[in-house]
Amino acid sequence: MKGFFLLAFSFFLFSACTVQKTVIKPYQNIASLIENSPINNNHHIGFAIKEADSDKMMYQKNANLYFTAASNTKLFTFFTALNMLGDSIPSFEYILRNDSLILWPMADASFLHPKFKTQKSFDFIRNSGKNIYLVNGRYQGEKYGKGWSWDDFNDYYQTEINDMPIYGNSININANNLGELKYSPDLPGLYLNELTTSNKVKTVKRNLNNNNWIIPLSVSPNYEQNLPLVLNKNLIENLLSDTLLATGSVIKPVTTLNWRKVPKSALITYNTLSDSLYKQLLQQSDNFMAEELLLNCAAANKMVMNTDSIIARASKTLFNDMPERIQWVDGSGLSRLNLFTPNDMVLVLQKIKDKLNNDERLFNLLPAGGKRGTLKNMFLDSDLPYVYAKSGSLSNNYNLSGYLIGKSGKKYIFSFMNNGFVSPSKEIKGEVERILKNIYDNY
Repeated sequence: MKGFFLLAFSFFLFSACTVQKTVIKPYQNIASLIENSPINNNHHIGFAIKEADSDKMMYQKNANLYFTAASNTKLFTFFTALNMLGDSIPSFEYILRNDSLILWPMADASFLHPKFKTQKSFDFIRNSGKNIYLVNGRYQGEKYGKGWSWDDFNDYYQTEINDMPIYGNSININANNLGELKYSPDLPGLYLNELTTSNKVKTVKRNLNNNNWIIPLSVSPNYEQNLPLVLNKNLIENLLSDTLLATGSVIKPVTTLNWRKVPKSALITYNTLSDSLYKQLLQQSDNFMAEELLLNCAAANKMVMNTDSIIARASKTLFNDMPERIQWVDGSGLSRLNLFTPNDMVLVLQKIKDKLNNDERLFNLLPAGGKRGTLKNMFLDSDLPYVYAKSGSLSNNYNLSGYLIGKSGKKYIFSFMNNGFVSPSKEIKGEVERILKNIYDNY
């Protein structure tokens, strides 16, 4: 009897330790590709694939296990925006009162952003002929997301989060033919702190807590850098005031007001088409866009403006049917605290497809293999793209989740997650590409 219980207990342990792996017989080739890969044996992988609009998985490997998602997290941000915003991005709630235009920012990431040439909201402000008052204090959160690396503050991909984004919350730095640095926007309001030169730095280095910069003694003519700014109400005031002045406005300098509730009578000014912002979000994997987009959703839905509140709302109303419970903490995926499974990724991709109900529009928003975005240099073997997907990269992590069109014309949804590797990321990407190309060729 003792031996029987020992055998039963051993069987229980084995069952508990077995990870999810299912294969439908016609797709044994996919299983062979994944499981017989020497590269895949050296790190943690998860894979799931199914025909689009089908409930049955063709193949799963560790598909119910959690992975650091990196920028695959943006798929959840994207679907949230699809459900909470309309066809245009709201910039400000406002009221007109005598000679005053009072603005409540709504976290419009496109406002005066250099990637968006049409600036309807700025034109509305400039042409109002009113004194401009900007209400401060709508955002109730930290300037960085949960779990972000503090020492990335100088890098283009980690801009500060706020309720009044302006110029992408950063400054573009370029060198002319003489090696002289030029700034965009080139406005007096930027230069509120010290600029020093040093031969010990090769790029512009910003102080952790302010806009004091150390500038290289010399740079090459093709030098280019995007530098995040330390934001405060005075800097935002000055940037908006100087931009109004530079475009010929005779409006008085912008004045900041302390927080007050948005009146029920407030109207909304809209800036850019939502799809234009979504393209920047997905194709360039823009972290700044992702973080502000969540706050934009909160403001548009009369919620407290912080990341936690909008994620909680979306998790409860949009993602309460995920195969595994998600752990989601920011909009961009910069945080390693974000944990999703390949099954979760496949379902959110199906949700996105169902919501848009227009594959041409969907595929135009995403990076396309061999053509654009983060997949421009992958899947170069075909004149027509066959992979439309969101990549996600952090040190030792590379994920790709999206849509694949086989040579048969059938459409598939997949998620291929790679965590914990020490090999060069180029090697991991090459294996992802090899496996997905084989699926394209044979299915």
